Amino acid sequence: MQVYKRVPIITNKHPIAEREGVPHHVMDHVNWDEEYFIHRYSDEANAAIERIHAENKTPIIIGGTHYYLQNLLFKNKTVGEMEQTYGKRDVTTEELQILDGPVEQLFSTLEKVDPLISHKFHPKDQRKLRRALEIYYTTGQKPSDMYQEQKLEELEDTSLKFNTLFYWIYCDPDTLRDRLDKRVDAMMTSGALDEIKEMNAVYQASEPKPDITTGIWQVIGFKEFLPWLENGQSDQKLFDEGVDRMKIRTRQYAKYQVKWIKKLLGVELFKESRFNYKYGGKLYLLDATDLSKWKENVSDRGLAIAEEFINKGPLGVSQEQAPENLTSLLPLTDFFETFNSNKTLQASNNWKHYECSVCVDAKGEPLVAVGEQSWEIHQNSRRHKKKLQSKEKRKRTEEFLRQYKKAKDTEQTDT
Repeated sequence: MQVYKRVPIITNKHPIAEREGVPHHVMDHVNWDEEYFIHRYSDEANAAIERIHAENKTPIIIGGTHYYLQNLLFKNKTVGEMEQTYGKRDVTTEELQILDGPVEQLFSTLEKVDPLISHKFHPKDQRKLRRALEIYYTTGQKPSDMYQEQKLEELEDTSLKFNTLFYWIYCDPDTLRDRLDKRVDAMMTSGALDEIKEMNAVYQASEPKPDITTGIWQVIGFKEFLPWLENGQSDQKLFDEGVDRMKIRTRQYAKYQVKWIKKLLGVELFKESRFNYKYGGKLYLLDATDLSKWKENVSDRGLAIAEEFINKGPLGVSQEQAPENLTSLLPLTDFFETFNSNKTLQASNNWKHYECSVCVDAKGEPLVAVGEQSWEIHQNSRRHKKKLQSKEKRKRTEEFLRQYKKAKDTEQTDT
């Protein structure tokens, strides 16, 4: 979202006054009527990295959408890179209609051309199903075959594009939850509302109205306030609900970020340990839970590790040389081995779909869990157990009524 022009508060751009003259790249340059795609980000970010390297400086990549970061930091992570490897052809009109069609059609088509990969994704995950089918149409290769080849290649060498040092600015979940809620409140009093109204003025004046699931319009904080904006902005209840929704979405996004670190980034970096971190790939946890200790736990420690990395290269950042790093805070091997991913070679064994007999999704259709682990989590969830209890209670009631009716019928017959 920070690539889009203006609205610095709601997109959480780092305040210019706090940048201390440090140049920031790939930020604040895209018009609102443009949709920003990963290939453009890759081109712009790599160009910035090349310019910084040409000045004999080290680029620092901060935050961002993890799907974009995955593409920037690791090899063979996107459709575009796969197309370069296997060649590309134009999608036919018929194929384009399928790609732009309903999610049920996407899933059934992918199931026919590549049944293995179709079960890697949830049958309602339109974006991932579409991307997998697009790979098949543009390259002529089954995504499952390409996936296997890519993973075998990664067993032979690093998957990192650069010598890379990773920091996880960590915060205890309970502390983070409170901090995120307070940040939303602070945004409301520091100008975010003016930005939301500015966006709404453009949105309402547009014909047709923009899709709020694309571009700048999907930023956390706009669609959450649409009911309030479209009802005169005088309803305090609608405003409070907007704030609550914004807090919920912000917390959900933070959880998603941690999930990415554990499910994707952590798994990739654990593989790098096989090469003794020849290309970097070490993850250091900087604990920002107690902000009164920021200088000691984050700033000083992070700078010391970075100095080792820059002066001595990836091999210089060893467990012995670096200050308190991830190894001392969270045991490195044990920590990473607890990470689970659907991107390992063995993961195809965990792509099975499980359909719940009692729970339904938002559309009222049977809920589907992908993989044994997700199924176990669902079975142990409060929601599922409550549904089972309701089903059992309903079953007992129906049985009681059946027996009661049977007894009544018998009584009338005897009479």
